[in-house]
Amino acid sequence: MPQPQDNARLVFLIILLFWVATNPDTGPGFVAAPSLTKARLVRQRHAHGILNSTHWGDFSPQVANETTGVAAGYLNLTGFRQEDGFVWQEDFGRLRNRCEEWSQHAVGLPTAPAPVWQNVTGIVRGPWVRKDASVPRYHSNYNLTEMTPGIDWVTWGGDWGRNVTGPEGKMMLRIEDDGDDDMETEALGSTGLPPTHIRAREVSATVTIDDDAGSGNSFEMRLHGVHWPRQGALLLTTTSEKFAGIFGLPHLTTRQEFFESSQALLNRTLDKVLSRKEKRSFSDPVNPWASSLDAPGETWNPSPHCEYIAYVQVYPPENDVLRVQPALAGPEGVAKAIEEIENELRFPQGAPQQGRPKLRMSAMVFSPDCAFLLETKGPPDYPQADGDHLAGWKQEFWLHSVSTWLLGFALIIFIQVQLLKLQMRETSTPSTLGRISFHTGSIMLLADGVILAGSAAWSLSATTTMLPSLVVTCAAFLSMTVGVTFLAEIYKVQEPEWRRRDRERERERQAASTTNNTPRPASTPTPPTAAPGAASTPGPNTILSTAARRAIPRPPSPPIIIPSDQDIDAEIEEVTNNPTAILPAPATAGNNTTPAAANSSITLSNIFGRFIMAGITLLFLTLAAVTWRPHFRSIYFNLLVFSYLSLWAPQIYRNIYRNCRHALSWRFVIGQSCLRLLPISYFYLVKDNFAFAQPDWTAFAVLAGWVWIQIWALVFQSVLGPRFGVPKGWMPEAWEYHPILREDNVESGGLPIGLVLAASGSESPTFERRDSNAGSGGGGDKKNTRVHVIDCAICRETLEVPIIKAGTGDPTAGGVAGVFERRKYMVTPCRHVFHSVCLEGWMRFRLQCPICREELPPL
Repeated sequence: MPQPQDNARLVFLIILLFWVATNPDTGPGFVAAPSLTKARLVRQRHAHGILNSTHWGDFSPQVANETTGVAAGYLNLTGFRQEDGFVWQEDFGRLRNRCEEWSQHAVGLPTAPAPVWQNVTGIVRGPWVRKDASVPRYHSNYNLTEMTPGIDWVTWGGDWGRNVTGPEGKMMLRIEDDGDDDMETEALGSTGLPPTHIRAREVSATVTIDDDAGSGNSFEMRLHGVHWPRQGALLLTTTSEKFAGIFGLPHLTTRQEFFESSQALLNRTLDKVLSRKEKRSFSDPVNPWASSLDAPGETWNPSPHCEYIAYVQVYPPENDVLRVQPALAGPEGVAKAIEEIENELRFPQGAPQQGRPKLRMSAMVFSPDCAFLLETKGPPDYPQADGDHLAGWKQEFWLHSVSTWLLGFALIIFIQVQLLKLQMRETSTPSTLGRISFHTGSIMLLADGVILAGSAAWSLSATTTMLPSLVVTCAAFLSMTVGVTFLAEIYKVQEPEWRRRDRERERERQAASTTNNTPRPASTPTPPTAAPGAASTPGPNTILSTAARRAIPRPPSPPIIIPSDQDIDAEIEEVTNNPTAILPAPATAGNNTTPAAANSSITLSNIFGRFIMAGITLLFLTLAAVTWRPHFRSIYFNLLVFSYLSLWAPQIYRNIYRNCRHALSWRFVIGQSCLRLLPISYFYLVKDNFAFAQPDWTAFAVLAGWVWIQIWALVFQSVLGPRFGVPKGWMPEAWEYHPILREDNVESGGLPIGLVLAASGSESPTFERRDSNAGSGGGGDKKNTRVHVIDCAICRETLEVPIIKAGTGDPTAGGVAGVFERRKYMVTPCRHVFHSVCLEGWMRFRLQCPICREELPPL
């Protein structure tokens, strides 16, 4: 009968909930959507007409000059009107002057600017500081109904989104600059400059602002604008229903030549976009200049948020990258060197490069409605130690870094697979598989599954890094396949142990419940005294003689009933593991299961189903943690990595529980530890990592130290014993293969066979008696021990066994020296002694005594 697929129903429910959450019903409906789209296109076409008909100086919202009688000028665009209430009049002029100062500090005078990067596609990140505007503004200062008639705003009465309130934080710009082939060149007749000196092209950027000390949120928005490559200047702005930023962008420039080139460019490009949208208004309702990354949500359910205008200035590249002296080559030579580097980055030909081409920019982000200014920290206002504005890489080098890391990560996973295959070859028997912790393998398998899911999702959306991500996906899939096979073999060997443990717990629970329900008698009778000749039950670590073992009464063997499926071996194993079982009652139609079977261990398919659910939950939780506050995000990732690197802690517990000294090869333990630490160290130690993660040497030292402590714990267990220093009552009793041998145990049968004769005084040619301190000048403690030499039955070589003399203490039992002495020999429950190396090699394949073939407890 197939088992119920509870995990399948749970997976289907989670997928259904995820689909509902990611596909909200935010649309206006099938009938209303075209009309709303056309209304927005009408407003945008009107704004485009105003852009085409205005001139330089029409938008001059500065304070009117009473002497000359010049009045402030505004535009009939949403957000550019005087009645809208933005802080143009108070701070726009000061903002323009500030931008010109920063541009001159970066590239020099406008007439002869220093050569800069012509294509600024890349990622930069850096700190910023907040400065208030001259006049504060709040959401209550604006009337959205009059500003944008016909627009139904969501939560218009509450606080606006993207409102940065903290004094400082981090900013990241991902700039997408179209290639030089599509640049638009505009001649300027009024300035007299050559046409090649003034060029403009469209550019867009995704800006992420981390408000660490304020709201703690991370604001991400989309900005569109214009890039002037020769001057290295960028002007970007948001666009929404209450701010026609892209249509008024030329009037926000600082120079007339910038105004004329950007106006000519935008008139042409915006007209093409509007014409295409008007033809497909029914099938393509998305606003092409939406500032929110969730464009459909902002289109149908707009919510008020702060608008932004970004002035960005590109800095010249470093001389070590160009390998050109500006004083010797001049501006033309520097510009040619920059062009050669950019061509090599975009179209690699194998030309040698020196250094890493980095991007450096300064930015000022101004919010005209929320009335604040964000400036990047750096010279000349701040020392370079406090901040160096925005620094990062060009896209080509950033993608190269990502691809290199992915290929290195794939190589690491392949090496992990090879180590796992070697470990599987060494632990191919049930005896060796029973030593390995199932939870240690589960941690590795869960991590490989998350890597597989993440790399597969990355491959679906990647373009340049698709091949490296596919290599990682293949390596993770191979690692996960081998890991599943290994974990399944461990499960098959350890499942009877789990079932036996569950049955014992069930019997203890039933016994406890029976004891609690049974009324106590008035007086407790005295237990009967055992007969003088009766044999008492020995302890688990007592070595009995042959006569004493035969005198112990054994419980009657229950009969073996052959089941209907003829599985005799399974029935024998069941009866052997549960000797106190009662004969089963005849099966009936209504009751064919027992409580032990109902409470048995879960199947392997259910375990893997739980792994899948845990991996999916962990993946989504990690994606959600990216948007948390930096402090909580750092704590989460540190705890996640700490849990991941705790993979040897379950193996340490397994060694203690089974009294096993050595389960995994040192090659596997050390190799896996180093390989799993290596990719993590890139983000914790490398300053210029592609994820822009802040280096944290302290946290990485703690993580590496934790792995180091686990490895040394395994070393101590292998050398000193798995239960060295562990109180006896903490773990169940287990056979001690390295007992302390004393001559006092001769009468009770406590010495191994063969050592009894030597200890009792009868000489035999097979055994040799000598004092351990003879000939070597040993210390006085060694006078209490005797070393007996016998033959190992496996290798047929001599074996020296130290025995404590009768009537003396144990000077080395609790010390490290005594522990090392006892590690040389192993004593079985059947009182046979062997070399430790010989018996361990034998028990890798058989858990039987090499001499008498009795069953041996596993290591």
